[in-house]
Amino acid sequence: MFEVQMMNKSSMYLRVFTLVCALVAILGFAPVGSAQVLELKPNLQPFPASELAIVTDYLNGGTKLVFSTTSWNSGLGPMELVADAGDSTSLTQQVKQRVYSSDGSYQDSSAGVVEYHPEHGHFHFDNYALYTLQPVNAPGGSQRTGSKTTFCLMDTTKVNTGLPGAPGSAVYTTCGASRQGISVGWGDRYGYNLPGQSLNFTGNPNGDYLLKIEIDPQKRLLETNNDDNTSCVLLRVNNRAVQVLGTSCDTSGGGGSGGGGAVTVSGISPTSVSAGGSVDVTISGSGFASGVGVSFENGAGGTPIASNITVLNANTITARVTVKSGGPPRDRVWDVRVGSGVLDNGFTVVR
Repeated sequence: MFEVQMMNKSSMYLRVFTLVCALVAILGFAPVGSAQVLELKPNLQPFPASELAIVTDYLNGGTKLVFSTTSWNSGLGPMELVADAGDSTSLTQQVKQRVYSSDGSYQDSSAGVVEYHPEHGHFHFDNYALYTLQPVNAPGGSQRTGSKTTFCLMDTTKVNTGLPGAPGSAVYTTCGASRQGISVGWGDRYGYNLPGQSLNFTGNPNGDYLLKIEIDPQKRLLETNNDDNTSCVLLRVNNRAVQVLGTSCDTSGGGGSGGGGAVTVSGISPTSVSAGGSVDVTISGSGFASGVGVSFENGAGGTPIASNITVLNANTITARVTVKSGGPPRDRVWDVRVGSGVLDNGFTVVR
């Protein structure tokens, strides 16, 4: 009996010992307490078009709608493109998007091609953006689609460098053939005076139109969110004069801001900046909504550029305004535009 009991106990101890050893082995190889590895995808968002005007198209005849655009990265990591050696005949290169992870590793995925553009003197990423102008209340008007679908991705404009992972200074600063991108918190601005920043308007009548900007229309890029890649401006054209009515893509209610109501701008503080300097401003008004654009119009000299735009609530926006040095000594008073709202003669650049 004693031998049987000892054998039973020995068998039990052996099973327990084996189980403990197995657990130790498992725990020894498991990443207990280690941080989860996160994929740091970017998130591209376009601001509504700004600085809109109908001008004469001297190259092709007729008229064209010109405008400025800014797309920015609000994601977890940079929007980075890397290219191969390329084809010397076609001047194109295959491109991959590089997505980093929180442990420092990265994965590459096919994203398209970059192509040399002699008008700009550098390489552009194909099919990055699509511009569309749709008649909303313009009888006889026709839809127009922009020919400019290629971009050089660069850090040109600070938008919100308070985001986690956002660098304090620009990282992607050249339109190189091997590496381009947009850092977290930074934007890439294309001014209305650059080639391709326009849509043919010849033959279209006066009326209301919706100008839509869509980033990555072919959905080739990996992002944290693909539902915020479009921005809109509802505009009214009257004998070449352009009036912005709203920034909502939903025209069923007749326009308005992204927040569903009219935007007004009642003040900006401080009201001036020295040429060549920067200043943090607070803009007050109503109808402010996330993603609304801030710009300056109808002045002369270096245009004030708003960055680090933060909508605190429907009545308050904070931003940093920077202006380059130089320009004429007069007519340096600017209108302040927030979405469809304008504060006339609200901001001054002083020498």
